[in-house]
Amino acid sequence: MERVQNIRRVITGIDENGRSVFVADEILEAKVPPTLGGNQIFDLFGSDAVPIVPNDGTVEQGLRFFPTLPEGYRFIIFTYPPESEITVPEDPAAAWAETERLTPGMGDAVSDSGGMHYTATIDLEYVIAGEFTLTLDDGVSKVLKAGDSLIQCGAKHAWANKSDSPATLLLVFVGAKQDESRFGTYALDH
Repeated sequence: MERVQNIRRVITGIDENGRSVFVADEILEAKVPPTLGGNQIFDLFGSDAVPIVPNDGTVEQGLRFFPTLPEGYRFIIFTYPPESEITVPEDPAAAWAETERLTPGMGDAVSDSGGMHYTATIDLEYVIAGEFTLTLDDGVSKVLKAGDSLIQCGAKHAWANKSDSPATLLLVFVGAKQDESRFGTYALDH
């Protein structure tokens, strides 16, 4: 499967008279944060406030990658290259700075050096193409293939694409209250 470089985003809303209208029809280019080894990200929509509908369909600017409040949500498409094609940045400090510029807050996930991480979100996920290996902190892994779904309830996890072609995941992050004490001795230091 060829990697998508851009995607069309259409948004509806209401105008000042209360009439339903198309408020956006645009092409978004993929973001490729250098610390993620070649992953492509389309940040399609989100907010850190409880949505009220109908609304004008405004795309909020300046949001962090993950919701910062329990009321927040994000709608994202993520494409991972095969592990064999992962690139490692030569200058980690510059790579982190560029990642923060492209996807502010990507580093907010609590993670360890092996990519095991968690966030204060419920993640609703659907594999659009390819396959992913999801590993939890107990070492157990499951392979998710195109057409599979996953509901991630704050568990510590790591993603990998062990196949020989790119894999694409549709993600909806829903903000949640986080109680790290529930991890007990498995909590990550941060």
